[in-house]
Amino acid sequence: MTTECSSFYYLIGNSIEFRPEENLLYSRKNGERVTLFVAASRCLQLLLNQQGKLVSQQELFDIGWNQSGIGVSSNTFYQNILTLRKGLKLAGCDQTVIRTVPRQGLTIPLSVAVEKIAGDAPLLPPDGEMFSEDSTRDLSRTIGKKKRRIPAPLLVTLLSVFSCVGMLCYILWGHWVHEKHFSNYNYAGKIGQCSVYLYDRGTSLNTYLQFIAHNKVDCSEQKYIYFTAHPLLPRASVIHCDSPYIRGAKNKCIPEYQLEWQAVE
Repeated sequence: MTTECSSFYYLIGNSIEFRPEENLLYSRKNGERVTLFVAASRCLQLLLNQQGKLVSQQELFDIGWNQSGIGVSSNTFYQNILTLRKGLKLAGCDQTVIRTVPRQGLTIPLSVAVEKIAGDAPLLPPDGEMFSEDSTRDLSRTIGKKKRRIPAPLLVTLLSVFSCVGMLCYILWGHWVHEKHFSNYNYAGKIGQCSVYLYDRGTSLNTYLQFIAHNKVDCSEQKYIYFTAHPLLPRASVIHCDSPYIRGAKNKCIPEYQLEWQAVE
C-alpha cells in the first residue's frame, strides 16, 4: 500500500526549484531566490501541472485571482506573467519556459525538463552560499544561528500591497497622460472602418501595420484608434474611442496594453 505525500516541489530545467508553499523560485546554479506574487505562483503551478497542454487565459484568471474573489484586468495579468518570466531568467534559466499562444493562452512545452518531487524541499543555505542536497543535515544545525529574516508570508503580503499600489499609480498616471497628450496624436489615415491616429514621437504607420498583423484590432465598425509604440520597451498601447477625442466632450474610450510586443526595425 502506498501513501500520497502532501508536500512537494518542482525542479525546472534541472536547476530551478519552485516551491509553491513558499511562492519561491530558488536557483541551484547561482543561489538566486525570487519571491513570487501569490497569483503568479498559482499560475506557474497550473502551467507546470498541465505541461504540454494549452492553458487558456480564463483558466489562469480563475486560479490566480477569481477563486479568491479578486477581479483582474488583462494588464495586471500580463504584468504578472512578465514578472514570472523575468524571475525564471534571474534564477538562471536559459530557455523559454512559458510560451504564449496569441489570443489563446500559455503553455510550458514538453521540451522543458520539469520534475515534480514528493516530500519537503531541501533547506535553503544562508544567502550567498550554495549547497548540494547531501549537505542539508549539516546546514540544519547551523541555520538557526543566523539572524531571522522577514517571514515569507509577510514578505509576500508586503510585495502584493506594493504591487497593487504601484499598479494603481500606473493606471492613474496612464489616464493623466492620455488626457494631456491626446493632442500629440496625428491622423494617419483610415484602415477598414477605423480612423487611425499615431503618437507623434517615434510611432510610424509601418509600426501600426506590424502591430495589427499580429494583434487583432476590430475595424468592422467605425472607430477611432489612438496608437502608441514605445521604441525602447516591448510595449504598445491602443485606445479605442467611439468618436474623435475632444477635451470635455462625452466619449467612450477603452485602452488596451501589450507588454510583450515590439516593432521590428
